[in-house]
Amino acid sequence: MSDLFDLTGKVAVVTGGSRGMGREMVLAFAQHGADVVIASRKIDACEELADEVRQTTGRQALPVACHVGYWEQCDELCDTVYK
Repeated sequence: MSDLFDLTGKVAVVTGGSRGMGREMVLAFAQHGADVVIASRKIDACEELADEVRQTTGRQALPVACHVGYWEQCDELCDTVYK
């Protein structure tokens, strides 16, 4: 059953990823092999979760400050992810 959810080689971008359901999604994606981009308005919370992901799963985790209500920040998020 775990092969069904193998995300090795994939990158998951989670907006609102620093707390609540977003945080749980970040952890689940990483536990199933995905590298994660954690986007939220509060960079400190993103960095804290990124450290946790790296330590507990060994996956890459990129914290990014982003307010998805502002299109220019969404563009910057996409540019950052593709780099």
